[in-house]
Amino acid sequence: LVGVLFFINGFGRKMKSVVFVAVAVAVVGFLPSATASVVREKVNFDFAWRHVLGNGPPPPPRPGVNCSAGEKGVNYGNGGSSHSTSSPEDCCALCSNTAMCGCWDWDPSKQTCWVKTNCSTKVQADRVSGLVAPQPAPPGPDPAYSKPGFDDSGWELVNAPHDMLIEQPYNQNNSEKMAFIARNVGWYRKKFSVPEDWKGSTLWIYFEGVFHETTVWLNGEQIAYHKAGYTSWWLRIDNVSNLVYGDGQNVIATYVDASSGTGWWYEGGGLIRHYWLVRAAPLHISPWGAWVHTSANGENNAVFTAEVEIENKDKDVDATVKVSVLDSDEEIASATSNAIEVGSGMSVATKVNVTVNNVKKWTVQNPHLYTTRVDVMVAGAIVDTMNITTGHRIVRFDADQGLFLNDQRVKMRGFCDHSSFAGVGGAVPDRVQLFRAQALRAVGGNAWRMAHNPPSLARLDVMDALGMLALDENRDYGGNKGQGGETQESVTDELVDMGDLVRRDRSHPSVIWWSFCNEVGCNNESAAKDFRQVAKYWDPTRAVTQNHHGTNVSTFYLDVQGFSHKRTSDFTSFHQQYPEKPMAATECCSCMSQRGVDQDICPNPKDGGCTNGPKLKPGIFYNNNIGQCTASQVIESDSLEYLSGTFVWSGFDYMGEARGWPQNTKCRGTVADVAGFTKETAYWLKSVWLSNISKSDPGRPLGVTGDTDTTVYILESWMPPPSGYGNARTINVYSNAQNVRLELNGKVIGTQNIPYFGMATFKNVTYADGKLTAYALDATGTQVLANYTIESTTEAHSVVLTIDAPSPLTGTGDAVVADGEDVAMLRATLLDKEGRHVTGLIPGDEPNVTFTVVSGPGLIWATHNGDPANTSPSHAPWTPAYGGLARAIVRSNSVHATSSLHRQRLRQIDIEGSQAVYVATDDSVSQLEPIVVKVTVDGISEPTATFSIPVTSDESQLPLAVASKVAQQ
Repeated sequence: LVGVLFFINGFGRKMKSVVFVAVAVAVVGFLPSATASVVREKVNFDFAWRHVLGNGPPPPPRPGVNCSAGEKGVNYGNGGSSHSTSSPEDCCALCSNTAMCGCWDWDPSKQTCWVKTNCSTKVQADRVSGLVAPQPAPPGPDPAYSKPGFDDSGWELVNAPHDMLIEQPYNQNNSEKMAFIARNVGWYRKKFSVPEDWKGSTLWIYFEGVFHETTVWLNGEQIAYHKAGYTSWWLRIDNVSNLVYGDGQNVIATYVDASSGTGWWYEGGGLIRHYWLVRAAPLHISPWGAWVHTSANGENNAVFTAEVEIENKDKDVDATVKVSVLDSDEEIASATSNAIEVGSGMSVATKVNVTVNNVKKWTVQNPHLYTTRVDVMVAGAIVDTMNITTGHRIVRFDADQGLFLNDQRVKMRGFCDHSSFAGVGGAVPDRVQLFRAQALRAVGGNAWRMAHNPPSLARLDVMDALGMLALDENRDYGGNKGQGGETQESVTDELVDMGDLVRRDRSHPSVIWWSFCNEVGCNNESAAKDFRQVAKYWDPTRAVTQNHHGTNVSTFYLDVQGFSHKRTSDFTSFHQQYPEKPMAATECCSCMSQRGVDQDICPNPKDGGCTNGPKLKPGIFYNNNIGQCTASQVIESDSLEYLSGTFVWSGFDYMGEARGWPQNTKCRGTVADVAGFTKETAYWLKSVWLSNISKSDPGRPLGVTGDTDTTVYILESWMPPPSGYGNARTINVYSNAQNVRLELNGKVIGTQNIPYFGMATFKNVTYADGKLTAYALDATGTQVLANYTIESTTEAHSVVLTIDAPSPLTGTGDAVVADGEDVAMLRATLLDKEGRHVTGLIPGDEPNVTFTVVSGPGLIWATHNGDPANTSPSHAPWTPAYGGLARAIVRSNSVHATSSLHRQRLRQIDIEGSQAVYVATDDSVSQLEPIVVKVTVDGISEPTATFSIPVTSDESQLPLAVASKVAQQ
């Protein structure tokens, strides 16, 4: 008899413990001879990568580009992307510095520049246009960098997730679509050992995502090339002949070419997600080979179906698959397959059904999760195992009534968001993903679109736990640069990407439908047939959709027709033409706003700068009042009973797709800016999508921060108008109350009725120092339901440091977990002498805020202030305040919170790991030292403050575990 050890974990669950189960078994010949036990292990592979940006000297400038010339009266090419420039010379220069641009044209009437890749035509037009020489291709990978003996000691030592592009400076000559940050190439190298006792096992490196095109060498031998930047992939390495076991050193070298991309926004580059080294027995569950779906079995029971593919890298063997369903770690039902003959080198698929009585359903308001354990057994011995977290829910889209979840009608109130965040770029930490999800739920959001690419696993994990509905989206579609990017993937390549997305994410209960493409990428509508076949092959249980763009060719192949930025008349017309086809507004709303910029300071927002107001600093283009803009567009779809829901573009401001220097961020966020600071429109959304929705509505989130029956909020700061602009202010109030009364220092200014989806606007409010209060009143106008007060402030006097995540106030936890990866989101707030937040009437040149780790296991990873025109270095420990706020992201740099075996493996495998993170050897430490951060502000009377970030080794404080606890409150 031997003891069998195995690791229990699915890749959708970032829980880092190794679980040991001792089982009495008979020794069988199938077991590897190298060890007395069979172990599936997943070891964190994020730490201690050597990195260098670039690959030798930069490419030479384009030959023959003459930007002082251009042909008048003609227009070369078609399509392309538009930009604001003041002259044809600037337009030519922009094209010259944009990868793949072959021609340009400048429209003098609108001062609009078009940069294009399709330059085969020339027509007469009232334009100035020209051709440019092709951009030289970046140099290929230097073969010396891939050699195991190459000296990389001078390279930077980094931990993933890591965005290699975000550390570059902002430069006006780079593309505004890419946030004025250059695309580039880079290398990552990692030295690692493979334990001697892993001989005879199957080994993979699991890449959750590397952006963009990736070439991999192991010990100098090229072993992989992966084209798609967002999809996850498995790289088997035990079959590489030069792999070294034991005390010897292996070197994996990864060349990442992010000189091109797939989108027209900032995408980042490099090792932007998580990575693992995985070990399994020769007989094992295939990568992505186990998934679980459920079906109803009567009113209160369900069948959990596990579909399992087993691979055998050893001799012929008979095996069985046992499937157990666990609720809160307690087994409640199980079933075992018949014996399966698995030949050497073969793969075999099986299906096991488990009936669960009195099943608890996964809903928006109570997202109950089960664990399905899949055990592969030989002669009674467990040789491989995997835990899959899922939930039981029945999803149905109806052409007349929209979405039904568990036979209850649920209106999706959702958001679209890209995969970037201030300071860290494309390398968004798991804790930040939880923070973002909770911010959306706090305004009533119950759905999130993965725009426009396969997401990080953490994003879906927290949605599973919180009860949010995910629209999971493919990136590339239709071939021939169909999505508007710069890379050339064939339809065949893209179908593989679609399959990889579905296979990876199909057990997530939050994912209720798949999206093939977005807007311009949906032009090649005939591809929908092939994409449907791929999606349904890997997952026949979910609906498929894509945006309606052009004709109705693709409609036949869709279960739900998606629409982008359409009006009620468009929806009505389509519904009349296709009365049996369910519909959804998968993208809505085109409103630009800027936190902290009052409407009467920027009365005429415009790309490039506000007009008809006081002089503002460069980079202030928009004001903070888009309530009516958002309302007028949301109601186009939200008011239609037959539409399944509305996805607002977007929840957060995002990097890239800017509208002119120095702005490098798209200001489409409605809930928060790029650094996660709340924007004013969040309160309009909260008033109509949360406070105005009954708690009995099955689509309304429960247990969210600041959940009240009545929302009332004043958008403006209460400061005097600038000199020369009179003494009156315009005051806007968002509320779901029927009436609002405004008072200044106790004196009534006026009372207004607020229509449904509306707001109150009080014009010509004479300024006086003091307190301005908005009272939300009932229908009679007599009973106060809620109130909100703003005050006049004086100059900045001091600073206070607080924490936004992890924090119970945001539903994101209580402490940073010491796993080497968790982060804290700190907020520095400038205060006047009376302790009031100093926003300033006009955001301008505010003082620098510097963050320093005084003590404890952490480091300053990134800083930002939410300003869309912030050009401060993302990884500097300082940033200017903006609207009286500044953000620091602090990362843990010690590992206490994983099992002893996992930490032992880290020390054994990561040869340079001790230089990157501290890996604890002692399990007896119960109280960990906090991370103490000091903030210093230039030029104020009391310039410093400190904050102690709690640190724990308790894995129940990991973001996913926190999300699960929050949902059950």
